Amino acid sequence: MSSARPQAVVHLDCDGLADIFTVHGWARPAGDDALFDQGLPRALDFFDAEGVRATLFVIARALDVPARRARLREAVSRGHEVASHSLTHRSLPSLASAEKRREILESRARIADALGAPVRGFRAPNFAIDRESFELIGEAGYAYDSSLHSGEDGIFGPVAEGPHALLGGSLLELPMPRSAPLPFHPSYSLVLGTRYFRAGLGRAARSGAPLVMLFHLTDLADPLPSSDLPTLRARFFTLSWLSRERKARRCARMLDAVRERFELTQTSALVASLGVAA
Repeated sequence: MSSARPQAVVHLDCDGLADIFTVHGWARPAGDDALFDQGLPRALDFFDAEGVRATLFVIARALDVPARRARLREAVSRGHEVASHSLTHRSLPSLASAEKRREILESRARIADALGAPVRGFRAPNFAIDRESFELIGEAGYAYDSSLHSGEDGIFGPVAEGPHALLGGSLLELPMPRSAPLPFHPSYSLVLGTRYFRAGLGRAARSGAPLVMLFHLTDLADPLPSSDLPTLRARFFTLSWLSRERKARRCARMLDAVRERFELTQTSALVASLGVAA
């Protein structure tokens, strides 16, 4: 029986302030996106300090802003991989077929072209996905998707604890870990506490499956000024009631806990180890 630890990958969803506001139905803020503009550099510095090479899930419309495009190119130059988080961060099941196709296929082409890097993976905005979207992800040539949560009843039946093939083997699903009862990735655990994170991590480790550890820009960004946040809920959902230093310390402890139980690797290496071209 092998004593090797299971692998873990680190993902970063690059949702900016405008994307979070859209999900919650708030009026999209005008002007610069402070969360993206300072959150991504903070995240890259954090990953450098921790010796982590992450996969950044990029919303393609961010590339329309030259400064954001430059920051994402810097991320690639620093050894991080990129994947698609759609074109405009709209909920895929609510879209007509032609719009789903744009969100999935066009986003991949635009990200690859703008950043000069392969785009192997996809994650649906807000993890909302349907069978047609999966079929389009496969058609677009992605190697993997990471939109489902282990243990939930998914489109193809109960979601397995670890990576598994979809669409007759043409697409690999890298599911998020089982919720405990909410997800335990840093965005939740920064609110619910270290004990909550360790409980979820322990359950994930006992499954023996690879772990997807998902960060968001909010987890590592400076608190946003009240002028950018129209409500107390907006302050809560952007974690702006926590200092950057406190969040970074707690996220570092979470990574330390992951290293105790898992072997960190890059997503492309994990996918290749599972026999899928990446």
